[in-house]
Amino acid sequence: MEYQSLSPNIGVRSVNETVRFYTEVLGFGLIMSVPETGDLAWAMVGSGGAVIMFQEIRNLQDEYPQLPGEPLNAAITFYVKMKNMHVLYEKLKGTEYLARELHQTFYGADEFAVFDNNGYILTVTEDR
Repeated sequence: MEYQSLSPNIGVRSVNETVRFYTEVLGFGLIMSVPETGDLAWAMVGSGGAVIMFQEIRNLQDEYPQLPGEPLNAAITFYVKMKNMHVLYEKLKGTEYLARELHQTFYGADEFAVFDNNGYILTVTEDR
């Protein structure tokens, strides 16, 4: 048995707004969506080896009725490794998106954290 990939599918209030945030603010590219245009029910964005899927929360609850009514953004954070993360930090420094300032960790990485448009926290890191 071998796992080959892990791509989170995150419940969000608006797939369109979330895709806009991830593409315009964070620099991801839209890989695919359903439907291809208009009011999106699902979408996948990616950059390098990072891929994230977003699904409208009511649509996701239709699939899995046991899910709660709102995303549990306080219970999940995302750890994102990237190259040239300082470029993104400079873009987001001083904005409402910044959840934690740039700092050096005890394990030798530079990190900062951002809130996405749904309140999820993404910790952005780069090895020194």
